[in-house]
Amino acid sequence: MVNSNDYHSNNSNIQCLIIFYLLELFSPKLLFSVRFFVALMAFFGYAIQYMNKINLGIAIICMVNYTALNKKPILNESIEYYNESSSYTLLNLTLDLTKNISEKNNQCLTQKSHGTNIEGSFIWSKSIQGFTLASYFWGYIITQIPSGYLSSKYGARNVLGYTNLIAGILTVVSPFCANAGYIALSICRFFIGLAHGALWPAMLSLYVHWTPRNERTKIIGAAGAGAWVGNIIALPVGGVLCLYGFGGGWPSIFYIFGAIGIIWSIAFLIFISDSPKTNKFISKHEMKYILEETKKEVSAKEGRKLTTPWKRIFTSKVCWATFIAHLCNNWGNYLYLTQLPSFMKDVLKFDIKSNGFMSALPYIACALSTSILALISEKIINSKKISKTNVRRIFNGIGMIGPLVMLICLSFVTCKNPYSGVIFLIVALGLNGFFWSAGPLVNINDIGGAYSGVIFGIANTFGTIPGIICPYIVGVITKNQTQQEWQIVFVICAIIYFIGAAVFWFFADSNIQSWALVENLSNEDIQQSTFTLNEKENKI
Repeated sequence: MVNSNDYHSNNSNIQCLIIFYLLELFSPKLLFSVRFFVALMAFFGYAIQYMNKINLGIAIICMVNYTALNKKPILNESIEYYNESSSYTLLNLTLDLTKNISEKNNQCLTQKSHGTNIEGSFIWSKSIQGFTLASYFWGYIITQIPSGYLSSKYGARNVLGYTNLIAGILTVVSPFCANAGYIALSICRFFIGLAHGALWPAMLSLYVHWTPRNERTKIIGAAGAGAWVGNIIALPVGGVLCLYGFGGGWPSIFYIFGAIGIIWSIAFLIFISDSPKTNKFISKHEMKYILEETKKEVSAKEGRKLTTPWKRIFTSKVCWATFIAHLCNNWGNYLYLTQLPSFMKDVLKFDIKSNGFMSALPYIACALSTSILALISEKIINSKKISKTNVRRIFNGIGMIGPLVMLICLSFVTCKNPYSGVIFLIVALGLNGFFWSAGPLVNINDIGGAYSGVIFGIANTFGTIPGIICPYIVGVITKNQTQQEWQIVFVICAIIYFIGAAVFWFFADSNIQSWALVENLSNEDIQQSTFTLNEKENKI
């Protein structure tokens, strides 16, 4: 005789399966839907943020008068601006120095093949340049954690729209600040970073309401790729604008990139809403579909006030391994983001136009490798031939040790063989794709359960520290712009990569932590209340 409870249970399961297949059959297609438009706007938001994050790194090559800077040791250190009236005195006083520099440059392959070099009007030492580049990250680190709270209180749409509008306006006025002095520009960059720091955490809040479970990885992954695209666009376009742009060349980088940010912010505020419920352009069919598919996540986020186990998080070995690994990897990441154009100029002697294109190539390699390796790692984990923890260890290890080896090779490259240096950088960032595709940041979702968002915010805060320290240290070390000085920079980065690889190898764990198992929430609810962070930058 069949038990009535079993009968009703089986009947209920069949009904659930029927509803599931009906939803799959009649669910609105992603392409050209409103949620597709949300993902597209997120993609451009990430791209624009990165364009405006690194624009100063390429612009500063055109802003600084390096000829005058090389003569500056015999001048008063307070001089910031170069003008023609002082040029004869400078040339007479430093004839031997410029002769030596010229003789060295004549041995360079790129100096023979490229001749498009321009000199700016600012006499800013390398330490001043480093300080100015780092000022963005002083602001960026402050809003990493508070922006999640602000998104809950005021809505992700408002936080994203208005913070990026402010950042766009400040980017447009950056040239005027630069003309007022490096302190004024540094303050401006600080507030741009402060505004930009809200982007990634606020986007996570928006995804809660807009990404159905079966499309989440696809949407978040595709949108997050905008960060790589921003780098790939900004570097070559910035180089071209330095040469041919209006307003004196380099100012047009800030005018154009800032204006794009303003346009995006206005469009975002007009067309995007916090939830499908309040969207003016969505169909009833798509709205019902999204609300049904996200109701568990929304109820977990809004209906339950979880107490964050701060002490358990900050005493967790695997959390600290994640924080340290992200910090160490981002030392290299921010070294490339802020200093790669300077290295291309100082050591490899590429002119500004070639500099932008050559600096973009490693990011193309990283974007491609990250996408491919994410699929490979998923297949390896699903095959169960290697444990998830070991996959995370191996991918993090290759993602750091690979670039370590390439940076050691790069430290011996001179302008006599500049293209080998570009190849080493392409391989370094290509191998770094192992880290982004299946390393520590992805592991946050494995260990953190319902607290993954909190852990991600803490990790990103630690990951921003190199952005503050690295540019300034590089500026201090490379004050004479020599290959030997850059060799020290790359060896330091290699050591930091090794520390990140070793710490994560010994303390990694991909099992959900005991403190992340929320009482009265099923495992399914825990998993549904978190986001797959596979494509996060983290970049951020």
